[in-house]
Amino acid sequence: MNKYKILTGLLLMLCAMQAHSQIVTGNSLYVKIGTVFSVDSLVFIPTEDLNLGNNYSLKVEHTAVPGSPNASIKKKYVFNNPVNFEGNLGVIYDPVQLNGNTESLLELANSMSDETAFVTLSGSTRDLAKHLVSKDVSGLDIGMLTLVNGQSALPVTLVDFSASRQENAVKLSWKTSFEANSDFFEIQRSANAKDWQALDRVASAGESRQATMYDFTDHAPVSGDNYYRLKMADRDGTFAFSQIRKVSWDGDALTVFPNPAADRLEVTVKDWSKVVKVSVLDAAGHMVKDGGAGLNARERNVPVSGLTAGSYILRVEYRDGSSERTHFIKY
Repeated sequence: MNKYKILTGLLLMLCAMQAHSQIVTGNSLYVKIGTVFSVDSLVFIPTEDLNLGNNYSLKVEHTAVPGSPNASIKKKYVFNNPVNFEGNLGVIYDPVQLNGNTESLLELANSMSDETAFVTLSGSTRDLAKHLVSKDVSGLDIGMLTLVNGQSALPVTLVDFSASRQENAVKLSWKTSFEANSDFFEIQRSANAKDWQALDRVASAGESRQATMYDFTDHAPVSGDNYYRLKMADRDGTFAFSQIRKVSWDGDALTVFPNPAADRLEVTVKDWSKVVKVSVLDAAGHMVKDGGAGLNARERNVPVSGLTAGSYILRVEYRDGSSERTHFIKY
């Protein structure tokens, strides 16, 4: 069977209605990694195999999510159960559905619960000629999906969320560009991305229209895979979840040699195919060298002869959004 072929046993029903249409899968809808899969005008290109069995249903509703001034276009996708997805996610829209929004400002927005818990996924790519908005996502649980004006007033606009290994701990950092009625962020961790435990809470700004930075350090990560997500709670009790970030405590095994180093630093990770960027930071966290990414080797040499003597940080960033850091000395 062709590796890009959807497995048999699929029942796909499309029922056109005045307000919305509905698609229902049977017990076996399996999309192989790299396949371009489209339902209505929702486009998936998974980087991990996607399984949509067990009678998932998707409603396509041609109504807008309330907001100020015009929170969303007049189209949203509603799944009966959250779909965990990793890869490129896109929405094709008709200009008549813009609802007063500006195409160049459109961003994907997702909610795990209802219309009061949408989170804007900033950094979307827009193809104005094709009327397509897309974004690479990692571990995103899709409940309700739409396109919003990036400057609209949704409860929380999460601009960035990262997890990185730092010595004997994992540091989480995130940034919001807008908050309305927000209460707190609950940091959750899982060993399998299914069963979650709350580690701690960080108070939120509540009301903010400017960039706000947050961080949290997990000083006791578990051996193996550590998955992290944020539960973003509002004062009225509603909440939404962030994307998932993963840090492998024993998996990627970042090492450098020699340390201290004079001319070059040999960097070793378990799988270079997962690496997207290697960089060197100074002690203050400012990038001083971009080493690129080696994609087919187990070891990569990063020249450091041009650096002044002192303490530095080597950062390796992975495709799943996680990163690792380790310190080294240049003499």
